[in-house]
Amino acid sequence: MYAAREKYPTYPKLVVPEFAKMTYIGTAGVNNEGIINEAPYPGMTADILDDHFYDANYKRSK
Repeated sequence: MYAAREKYPTYPKLVVPEFAKMTYIGTAGVNNEGIINEAPYPGMTADILDDHFYDANYKRSK
């Protein structure tokens, strides 16, 4: 394997100079039916991304 690594070309190596927003997802608990408990509604994605969907204890804000 090491000989092949030195002998043959490898995939292109490219460093992508981009950054992403990282979000911490805490522990919501086992069998927590409040996490996925309804069908999506218009604006749900925006509420989640703007931190208006759950409070600090993973309870619905609304």
